[in-house]
Amino acid sequence: MPDFKVFKKWVTTDWRAHRKWREESREDFSFVAGDQWSEDEKEDLTEQMRPVIVFNRTATIINAVVGSEINNRTEVRFMPRTLGDAEVNEQLTKGAEWFRDQSGAEEEDSQAFFDSVVCGVGWSETLMDFESDSEGEPKMERINPLEMCWDSGAEKRGLTDARRIARVRKISMDEAEEMWPDADKSALSADWLDQRGEEKQSSIQWSDDDYSHHDDDGDDDGEDEEETATIVQLQYRVRIREVEYKDPITGARGVLGRREFNRLRDMIRKMGHDVQFPSREIIRYEWKQVIMGNEILEENKPCADRPTFTPITGYWDNTKRQWYGLLRQMKDPQKFANKWLSQTLHIINSNSKGGLLAETDATDNPEELEEQWSASDAVVWLRPGSIANNKIQPKPSVQMPAALMQLTEFAISSIRDVSGVNQELLGMRDQNQPGVLEYQRKQAAMTTLAVLFDALRQYRKQQGEVLLYYMTKYMADGRLIRISDEEGERFERLQLDPSIRKYDVIVDDAPSSPNNKERVWETITALMPVLVQADLPKQLWGEIIAYAPFPAALIEKMKEFAMKPDQPDPETEKMKALTIQKLMAEVEKAKSGADRDSANAFENIAQGLLALSKAQSAPLEASQEIMKDAAQKELALSKMGLDADKARMDTAMKMTQIIAQSGRQSNVQ
Repeated sequence: MPDFKVFKKWVTTDWRAHRKWREESREDFSFVAGDQWSEDEKEDLTEQMRPVIVFNRTATIINAVVGSEINNRTEVRFMPRTLGDAEVNEQLTKGAEWFRDQSGAEEEDSQAFFDSVVCGVGWSETLMDFESDSEGEPKMERINPLEMCWDSGAEKRGLTDARRIARVRKISMDEAEEMWPDADKSALSADWLDQRGEEKQSSIQWSDDDYSHHDDDGDDDGEDEEETATIVQLQYRVRIREVEYKDPITGARGVLGRREFNRLRDMIRKMGHDVQFPSREIIRYEWKQVIMGNEILEENKPCADRPTFTPITGYWDNTKRQWYGLLRQMKDPQKFANKWLSQTLHIINSNSKGGLLAETDATDNPEELEEQWSASDAVVWLRPGSIANNKIQPKPSVQMPAALMQLTEFAISSIRDVSGVNQELLGMRDQNQPGVLEYQRKQAAMTTLAVLFDALRQYRKQQGEVLLYYMTKYMADGRLIRISDEEGERFERLQLDPSIRKYDVIVDDAPSSPNNKERVWETITALMPVLVQADLPKQLWGEIIAYAPFPAALIEKMKEFAMKPDQPDPETEKMKALTIQKLMAEVEKAKSGADRDSANAFENIAQGLLALSKAQSAPLEASQEIMKDAAQKELALSKMGLDADKARMDTAMKMTQIIAQSGRQSNVQ
């Protein structure tokens, strides 16, 4: 079992390894926010009297990519590996939807995806908050990526090969004392990380949304500065060796540690039972957590299957061994565009825009000449001979270099080109083109960004595994959850079997995503004539209406109307009742032998049954088959000279059953 020294070594090593990445990530976040000139560049521009210009096009492209994620959101479903788990699977899926809805997971995921697009890694944490609610409150929150460090040797997408993940954050000392009241104040802050994990001359002020640097030069008086504590939250995995065995008596499978299994086997053998235990050794990983300051403050195991920290990774730089986002390739074109725009405006400001070159004796009143020179309707009087002797002439105007504007346009277009985001995806194409071509070009841009969205799907899957653990371990206590499906909104108790854990986590398009609804509705609209003729059940029409581009309130009313059973027609119900009474009377008459003309009796029954079939959609085909079979039996018996009453009685009984079944179906409807 690792101790505090080992934990310190892990965190310090990983924190140092990602120091360069954090520096570049801070620059990336500032860059996308519009701070695209360094302090040295700003000083140089100020000395040269040049304007500091920023036309931030990178933010528009980043927002377009993140907006595509918002418009194409996905959901997590749990597919059972065995048929018997189907009912539990439905509850798990609905429970996951409730979990995400309660914690505002969609917004948090979008912010984490924004971080991954900008700096290469976005983070969120999924947990059960037992402080706010003793039963456990679902919680998902985006984590500032600058607070995170991970196994320096991990390089797989989604950090699936990471052996440890840590979060380093600053909280107020008062809050730390409230969270760990039994610990000494000197033990609440991880000062060892500030000294060894970061450079000596700079300290980082951690907060949830803002990171700023303060030089340790003694300029700040510190009167209003709140005392803070550095808290390290480390999650790490341990290897566990176990033995999976089969009980020779019951045949049930079980898992025990090696010591426990050997002890059980020896105990049974000492009792005189010479039995064989089919077994095999298995290795699994279990995740644990420690929270540290200058000592271990807390140890627990929030999720044994995997870490509660879930990353979204971007692109991998194998040379620097660090992750980077879409912003990296756009930074140079954006910087060049800013510089050339600044240079263009500087040329315009510093060069001549008209003006006059004149000798001192060209006029008797120089002030009047300055005032009237630019006026188009003014008369400027000069001394005789001034014009002929060229004592006055206009200033030569400087032409703007043509290559400068071409380079500026090239830099602006390169911002889109290097990112792979075209004008169709940005919605800025200003020419008429077919909708099919527009859609194809959008899809081409999404293909270029497929790596980012593939990482997002992997993130959803990993997050779904954490949800599965929480729901089976903590939430399967009969709590009420709100479920929305084709039957409307209702509350159900979440009751699951904690022993059932074999599920495949599937990431599917969410029905609520705007783009998905639009695509499905276009397909439904094209198939609507066929669907109307197909006489679909009402439940399916309720599902179809959910994809309509209507307001949510209208969709709910339409679904409620579609699911509402049809009201029976009083006249039809009266006719059906009379028909059934008449048929029952005819059957009883035929059974008692009161009607000797069996042919007429069965003809009356057949006509009544036909009318009943038309009135309530009874199984008319079955009725016709019975009548045909009865006629064949009666004919065969007559040819043999035998009494056909038995065949007629069988037919009457079958018709009675059909009539009774039709009546039950009518009551159900």
